[in-house]
This record gives sequence, structure tokens and C-alpha cells, in this order.
Amino acid sequence: MRTVMLVDDQDLFRDIARSMLNASEDFVVVAEANDGSGAVDQYATSRPDLVLMDVQMAQMNGLEATRRIVDAYPEATIVLVSMRAEPEYDRAGREAGALGFIAKRELSAASITALLSGRQELVA
Repeated sequence: MRTVMLVDDQDLFRDIARSMLNASEDFVVVAEANDGSGAVDQYATSRPDLVLMDVQMAQMNGLEATRRIVDAYPEATIVLVSMRAEPEYDRAGREAGALGFIAKRELSAASITALLSGRQELVA
């Protein structure tokens, strides 16, 4: 079972994602943050196997938070998510150190597992 940190400035999204992931046999949510700055701090203490990080947040966006986490913890696995299925999010995310990008409307335990196993380049 992989441990997950959810990072999103929308409580409703975190509630839905937490329920979906905890209902699967593959993931358990162990930490949450509502902005990129909180994600950087929270990662240091929780050290999850996976971070699901929103791209656009008011306090430190997901790309900058990804850069900071990966700079400090090169082994970090981060998947960016967003309501907008923009192909540049995948490119920019990978440049920042993320594994890839999944559009929120496509987010599921299966889509995460597929990305983690390398079966999908972009889920949009």
C-alpha cells in the first residue's frame, strides 16, 4: 500500500480524493496540505510514497512546490493534477521533477497506478 499526501486549496477536492484513495486497496492518505508552502513543510515530516499536487494554488503553486520538494528529496514521487487538462502541465511538471500529470476529471486509483507503472504518459 502506498502512502499519499494530497495538496489542493479546495477542501472538497481533497475530501473526494481522500475518500476515493482510501477506498482502494493500493493507497492510503497520510497527509494533506492546502498550498504549496504547506506541502513542502508537510513532505518533510510525512515522507509519503506519492504526492498528488494541484498545479494552481494561491500560496506557492504546485510547480514551485514540486521543485522545492524534489530538490530536497530527489526520491519524491509527485503527480500534478488540475481541473484544466493542459498538455503544458505535463511538460512543465516533468521539468520541475514531477512524474507526470493527471486531469482531475480522470483521477482514479487506476489512473494513478497506470502512471506510476509507466503505462500512460499523460492522462487528460
